[in-house]
Amino acid sequence: MSVILPADIAGAACHRARGFTLIELMVTVAVLGILAAVAAPSMIAFVNANRLNGTTGEMTASLQLARSEAIRRNARVTVCSSADGTTCSGSPDWDRWIVIGRDNVSGDTDVIREQTSSGGLQLSGPTTGIRFNPSGLVNAEESLTVCMPTDKPAENQRLLTVLAGGSVITTEKDGGGSCP
Repeated sequence: MSVILPADIAGAACHRARGFTLIELMVTVAVLGILAAVAAPSMIAFVNANRLNGTTGEMTASLQLARSEAIRRNARVTVCSSADGTTCSGSPDWDRWIVIGRDNVSGDTDVIREQTSSGGLQLSGPTTGIRFNPSGLVNAEESLTVCMPTDKPAENQRLLTVLAGGSVITTEKDGGGSCP
């Protein structure tokens, strides 16, 4: 005959208390579902804003490169839309753009940089492109628009303004979910 000691009863009760009940698991899953439903729209806006900012940064880098190359080469350098990646297309659609300038050694015009925007973004700018003079200045203020046709984020447009002095200013703009 075995004797049950109070310590054995306490140990058995502790052993049975491990783990979660079905109700506790259901409550946890419900709370996680509510948090995911609240966080998903914010995450979409965050991802879209990052895509807009990334393409805006690429365009700004191309404009700054064109300015510095114009000064370095002591020649005009142009940033323009391109259909084939080698020549300016004269289109206001800048989904693909190039930086072109005259090579001082050969005298030929060469492509310094060729870039394409990521899917879903729309870029628009002047049909003649933006031309930097050998001094790094532009003749007149020019602007480009990077846009994503969505209302998430509300500021779905980035306006890049190239000042006459050659510097680039970026501003966010609420386009109401549409692009120009």
